[in-house]
Amino acid sequence: MNLIRRVSIILASLLVLSAPVASQPFPSTADACRRVTPLLDGSTIHGSTSGLPDRAHASCARQALSGERVYALHLDQAAHVSLRVAADYDVALYVRRDCGDEVSEFACNDDLEDTRHAGIDLELNAGTWFVFVDGFDSESSGNFTLSVNTWSTGPRIPRSPWGPAVANRAPSRPTS
Repeated sequence: MNLIRRVSIILASLLVLSAPVASQPFPSTADACRRVTPLLDGSTIHGSTSGLPDRAHASCARQALSGERVYALHLDQAAHVSLRVAADYDVALYVRRDCGDEVSEFACNDDLEDTRHAGIDLELNAGTWFVFVDGFDSESSGNFTLSVNTWSTGPRIPRSPWGPAVANRAPSRPTS
């Protein structure tokens, strides 16, 4: 009887250890925000969203329901910012003031020239802004190229930390 118990414990342990990684819980948006990559003026970044969990949602691109990469753009002064992304999938691009807060979304675009391109041109105050490269739906992931260019615009009148009126609501959630 003792041998059967030992074999059962060993088999149960092997089953737990061999469980697929997908069964493990995905990191939260807060986890993704702690691991952002700095985004520098004039830079072009090549990346991928393949295999990433869906942790953040947007107000465009039917809420951007695929895995995303997050970048931090720090501005020492107010600037005009131009962001462009080209991808081999239906890509979405959005900017937030607070990485983990959907309500702080400042701008969102999912189709600039076509579904594989997105772009945002906007005026941003000094501070850190979070740029998300995401996809339209759960099947939209792959390789992308993100570029950023900034031009100083001088001092600005401070805005609410949550952005303009267009971004003062949380994106709606799909019902299922």
